[in-house]
Amino acid sequence: MVINQVPKLLTGPSAWLGKDLVKESNWIISWTSSQIADLENAGKYFLSLNQPLENISPSLFPIPKLKPQIDAISNVLLNGRGFVLLKGLPVEKFGVELSAVIYLGLGVHLGNLRSNNAKGHLLGHVKDQGADIQNRNVRFYQTNKKLDFHTDSADLVGLLCLQKAKAGGESYIASSMSLFNEISLRRPDLIEALFTPFPTDRRGEIPDGCDPWYSMPIFTWYENQLTCTYIRQYIDAAQRNFPEVPRLSDAQIEAMNLIDSILAEGEIVLPMAFEPGDIQILNNHQILHSRSDFENWPEPERHRHLLRLWIAPMNARPLPNYYEPRWISTTPGKRGGIIVAGAKPTVQLEPH
Repeated sequence: MVINQVPKLLTGPSAWLGKDLVKESNWIISWTSSQIADLENAGKYFLSLNQPLENISPSLFPIPKLKPQIDAISNVLLNGRGFVLLKGLPVEKFGVELSAVIYLGLGVHLGNLRSNNAKGHLLGHVKDQGADIQNRNVRFYQTNKKLDFHTDSADLVGLLCLQKAKAGGESYIASSMSLFNEISLRRPDLIEALFTPFPTDRRGEIPDGCDPWYSMPIFTWYENQLTCTYIRQYIDAAQRNFPEVPRLSDAQIEAMNLIDSILAEGEIVLPMAFEPGDIQILNNHQILHSRSDFENWPEPERHRHLLRLWIAPMNARPLPNYYEPRWISTTPGKRGGIIVAGAKPTVQLEPH
């Protein structure tokens, strides 16, 4: 890639600022009563088939009246601002199983579901499981700790809130396109470093024949699109845990410090407090997301609980071949997720 091919400033709907969107509401979509009824009927139809939940497909979750809405959401995610917040799914009324089926059904209408972890789980559980983040095989979503801004290893990530925390756990998102613009304005001398490989810890989820770490640049310019991949906590972990990985340069470290500093200022960040029934869907290529620390209710049944989907749309953007060590493939619809030998795709309604 030739750095001088990258625009100095990106424009368009993907380069939004949180300070502007916080005053707007067009990124929030509330289900109507008739749409909720259609989703409920489709979910109950699928359950009546007595199929394993991982077998769900668009044909087994029929929502023809909602196709225009789904297509519009897909267009916003892939070609627009890169995120939506869907509100109003009555998860308390539906219960976990029906809510999960509806959520899975919406997911398969956007693309193919990808495994969230080495166990092959297509439905992830973002819940404090009492895990110790100092354990090199533990990931942050299994704790109640703050998650720094990062991207996930899938084209789209969805979160459905079943239960919110007693305190904290707010979601924060930011356009990585606007982040790039800020870096270009402040420190153009650091841009080149962001397009160089950054070794990243796999946290013990290692595909056959792969190292326990992989290397990818934070920014990629490919087929006239800018793509961002960033998870500093695991980049730093690779430097601590694997003496064989290439050491980060001073420019790479300074560039990450600038990223974190810009995000901490808050102007490009959009805060979002989840309520039960909210579904947030993000395009990982152009959106960074984070979470604050949270405190749970004392009762286990009231603990903060989000369901996560990783989705691979068939019409997602092209990616270069050096994404394969982490994404398994670069073919749209067949890429992303964590694929480990022997793990079969499955859907579990509780964390395992």
